[in-house]
Amino acid sequence: MDKLEEIIGKKVKLLKRVDVESELLTDEAKTKDVALLVPGDPLAATTHIQLMIDAQSKNVETAVIHSSSIYTAVAETGLQLYKFGRTTTLAFIEKSFKPSSPYEVIIENRKAGLHTLVLLDVKEDNRYMTISDGIDVLTQLGMDKEIKIVACCQLGGLEQKIRYGTMNELAKDESLLGTPAVIIIPGHLHFKEEEALRIYD
Repeated sequence: MDKLEEIIGKKVKLLKRVDVESELLTDEAKTKDVALLVPGDPLAATTHIQLMIDAQSKNVETAVIHSSSIYTAVAETGLQLYKFGRTTTLAFIEKSFKPSSPYEVIIENRKAGLHTLVLLDVKEDNRYMTISDGIDVLTQLGMDKEIKIVACCQLGGLEQKIRYGTMNELAKDESLLGTPAVIIIPGHLHFKEEEALRIYD
């Protein structure tokens, strides 16, 4: 954050999700230039589309600077982007919260032969779900630990890791501790995809 402030010559205020979803930014933008900095592609989140809609309703002009996204970065695995089905987010299991929808999305995609991008949870208290945590949640939801997955940590960064193997194998892989992380459940593999995944065995 310090380096960023030095580059732009301005103070950066860290916002919580509730701040972004409030009228704070659009109200501020009525009288001054405001920039919202987000990691990845700014329009991959519906929250940011809503921000544009709210701004327009208040006659506040917006401009978007597009960036890289996890939705394209996963192509480095060798899996073909047009063969991905619905994306799902895997949340930490809490005492009163055990969502089954990620499992249902995975099953639905697999039936259609499609790959599933599983985004791993990030909490506002700086808790990041690791690959091992994600595998644990998936097995609690009923997935077989012998299913082969692609595990990706810190994609696009200098420390990125991509591994392909069974959930059982990758749960023990100590090179996969980096965050943010995603898991891909492959659907039907084209022979070129199989060839590419061998790089990450």
